[in-house]
Amino acid sequence: MTEMRRLSIIIPSYNACALLRRTLRTLAVAAPDAEVIVVDGASHDGSPEMVRAEFPSAILLELQNHGFGHSTNRGLEAATGEFLLLCNSDLFVSRSALETMQARLASDKLLAGVGPLLLNEDGSRQHVFGAFYLPNWLPIKTPTRVPLVSGACLMTRRDVLQAIGALDENFFLYNEEWDWCARALRAGYHLELVPEEVVHVGGGSTSRSPELRLEAQRGFLYLAQKHAPAVVLQGLRRAMQFEGFCYKRMDPRPRHRAMWAQLESLSEREAYLESPFQLSGRGDLPAQAMHWHGETANGEREPVTGRHSIPRIEAHRVESQRVEAQRADDEAARVEAPAKDGVRRIDRSRVVPLRAPKLARAGS
Repeated sequence: MTEMRRLSIIIPSYNACALLRRTLRTLAVAAPDAEVIVVDGASHDGSPEMVRAEFPSAILLELQNHGFGHSTNRGLEAATGEFLLLCNSDLFVSRSALETMQARLASDKLLAGVGPLLLNEDGSRQHVFGAFYLPNWLPIKTPTRVPLVSGACLMTRRDVLQAIGALDENFFLYNEEWDWCARALRAGYHLELVPEEVVHVGGGSTSRSPELRLEAQRGFLYLAQKHAPAVVLQGLRRAMQFEGFCYKRMDPRPRHRAMWAQLESLSEREAYLESPFQLSGRGDLPAQAMHWHGETANGEREPVTGRHSIPRIEAHRVESQRVEAQRADDEAARVEAPAKDGVRRIDRSRVVPLRAPKLARAGS
């Protein structure tokens, strides 16, 4: 039987109290020995209070909302497990799926990430990455290599993150796992789907808005800038510029017209970092090799005391408080460097480095 005590489960959450409660109840049955870390992005629906009151064995991190990648990375930094599961707050996973994914990662050192089949609540197969993504239509009966694994339920190992880094925080929402999977494949790893099924509600923390649509398209341009040939990037940029030009005149909804105008503008200026949401300011530093607190000089982990490493967490409280006190100064230091062509670009010399998050022990 796979040892769940070697597993850390990171759950980014924003205003998904009811679904988060169901997810945590499911994990209490499926993985009672795993380390569960909930990263709350300044929810105002009572999510942190619910976690503290009903799930005192969980670790709760309360942060400002700088997006999915930012929350996930702070959870990864706080994790102590060898195996690391990215789990959405609206995902209900089984013990069988967890054990299968963990066993696959343990058996193949070139396997960077593995995920299960995602189902809708009615039991139908969920089409991740769009209807044209071929693995959506394949009958997965054995572990199958794929080019992408959904970040809704993705398990990896600590050594993989040390090699290729965590999520790029220049994405606020959407496209993060595309980028991470591309970096994994480029580094010589592969990815798999396993024939295990889990239920994913989808959209449990978000509602449709013109800003989210803009972020999805802006993020896709940034993804193409990182990984696609120049001719592909320019084709996408021109297509989105034309789309924005047309719809800002045709869409009858004022907020949407403003969104289309922004899309046209950032596409024209190639301002791929111009998100409608506040990014963390960490740029693409998470794409570098990740280093966890508690590592020795040679990269080994210090011994962990207790199931949830309470001494390790307490040891970083002073540093965490100092980081939180300087957050305003850090944001000010994140001033973007001016460019002659008017394009906003991050000044890499002033990007905030990876630091310890604010850790709040649930139930404390």
